[in-house]
Amino acid sequence: MNRRLNPRWRNWPLAVFLATITGCATFSPTPMDQVPFMVRAKTQTTDELSITVAVLSAEEAKQVFDRKLYKKGIQPIWLQITNHTDGFILFLPSSLDPSYFSPLEAAQKAGWTWKKPSHREAADFFLDSQIDLDIPAGKTVSGFVYANRNKGVRLVMAEVVGPDWRRHFEFLVEVPGFKADYHRFDTDDLYSDQEITDLDLDSLRAWIEELPCCVTNADGTRSGDPINLVVIGTEHEVWPALSRAGWDPTESTRTGSALKTGFFGIFGGAYRYAPISPLYLFGRSQDIAMQKVRSNIHYRNHLRLWLAPVTFEGLPVLVGQISRDIGSRFTSKSSTLTTHRIDPDVDDTRENLVQDLIYSQSLQAFGYARGVGAAPREAPRKNLTGDVYFTDGRRLTMWLTDEPTTILDIDYVEWATNPSAVAGSGAAEDTPDPEQ
Repeated sequence: MNRRLNPRWRNWPLAVFLATITGCATFSPTPMDQVPFMVRAKTQTTDELSITVAVLSAEEAKQVFDRKLYKKGIQPIWLQITNHTDGFILFLPSSLDPSYFSPLEAAQKAGWTWKKPSHREAADFFLDSQIDLDIPAGKTVSGFVYANRNKGVRLVMAEVVGPDWRRHFEFLVEVPGFKADYHRFDTDDLYSDQEITDLDLDSLRAWIEELPCCVTNADGTRSGDPINLVVIGTEHEVWPALSRAGWDPTESTRTGSALKTGFFGIFGGAYRYAPISPLYLFGRSQDIAMQKVRSNIHYRNHLRLWLAPVTFEGLPVLVGQISRDIGSRFTSKSSTLTTHRIDPDVDDTRENLVQDLIYSQSLQAFGYARGVGAAPREAPRKNLTGDVYFTDGRRLTMWLTDEPTTILDIDYVEWATNPSAVAGSGAAEDTPDPEQ
């Protein structure tokens, strides 16, 4: 049966079409001086130049560019560079992100195509907002690099070169809007000054060897993965070192991140910031969790770190556990009924981290202390979810630095040099320490 179309709806296809072509041409960015991202700006200065960096949040990027750039994988990073010399200098944006977007590529991903006259204003805004790469003598330039999106923490690395010099800058910037695992704790308030003991090299070794063997469940009644890692360095040394080596912070476990984890678990794909389960040391779950993802959520390296109640010659000490996920499985031993399956060779993942930090030139020194005790392949142990692991039982101890250090300049601390020389193993004693 034919029905007559209500006159009110007779022209709706034309109305939708007109709304589409005219709506897409509407571009209403918020003036930058009304967007408060500059309150988080960080500045470094040398004799040759001053450089200021700020990373826009998702909401700030939407205000400045009138589009949800984070949804398109774009993170605008604002820079200001002042040339204090009497010659030109050159900023290299590839140092910040080797695969950054060109302005018109970013505009097109946001929905603005430069060749369309109705889009030209918006596309030109992206183009005009890019920072100039050449900075004349005595001049200041400012603008954006359209980088790939990072969440949580971003290490902004910037290279600037002159006629016969090069300067490298690093800024560790927290990106607003990310609910990270580490936000649960204020590490500045974990211990009072009276609770912290400062150690020298010999007492540090003794303290490491006396740590508990393993992480535990919440009430401390069951042992899990071995404590196999100690990291020494300030916040401005540890975070950049791990970020430079490709490690990302993890999201806190909540409804949104749990649903996202479930989605990626079923359909596959990489989830860079997937939450990890809490494990316990010093009476609390991890202070910091980080991971290094591969092509699928089922495969990743992850580490947990706890701030210790000791320092080494004034430097913070972090105790950790690191392992590699090589699959997923169902289990009744987890509240989510699923868990990642760890690589039984936990030492391999420990050594992989050493290599990460060697090649990112962030490792000043390292050595191995006795630890959990050997668990050979013939007699492996189990973690809290029933996965088996074997280990030589040593604890890797690493001193990190913010000064680029080549592999030939890394110091080696000869503590437990023989892999079989581990506490509780009944094996031979370790090689005598050389004179320090």
